[in-house]
Amino acid sequence: MKINKILIILTFFLLLSCGFEPIYSKKKLDNNYNFTISNIGFSGNNNINQYLKNNLTNYIDNEDKNIKYNLVIDSSIKKTISSKNKKGNPEMFYIKIAINVDIVEDDKIKSKTILEEGFEYKNKKSKFELNKYEKNIQKNLTDKLSKDLIEHLYYIK
Repeated sequence: MKINKILIILTFFLLLSCGFEPIYSKKKLDNNYNFTISNIGFSGNNNINQYLKNNLTNYIDNEDKNIKYNLVIDSSIKKTISSKNKKGNPEMFYIKIAINVDIVEDDKIKSKTILEEGFEYKNKKSKFELNKYEKNIQKNLTDKLSKDLIEHLYYIK
């Protein structure tokens, strides 16, 4: 029993002194990224656009950043049936989210890129549960796409 307490205390001190810092902390983002997003224009799927807007709020209108980008984002979502059972009812679905991003700097298109993410999942018995699960998948895929977009903006020269 005494050894377990000692191990817990040692583990606690090791974790505190390891210098752990969250990857996407506000302090770390301010130090690493030298750009800001001045304006974002959205078209396409409203849910995806709202998720993207929420994920990009940390990068909008930072006055102390040198490079200012305007973004034009067109989002789309496509849900397809990837397999059916013997009765013809869907068993598996595939959802793909794509965003077309035009990056404008000083009234010139600096870059055009297409980012896509997809996910395959099983059908649920309840339509309510399926809808809730699909919204969760959409949010997760959009989070991944927004991280990819931030990395793309960081590495534009």
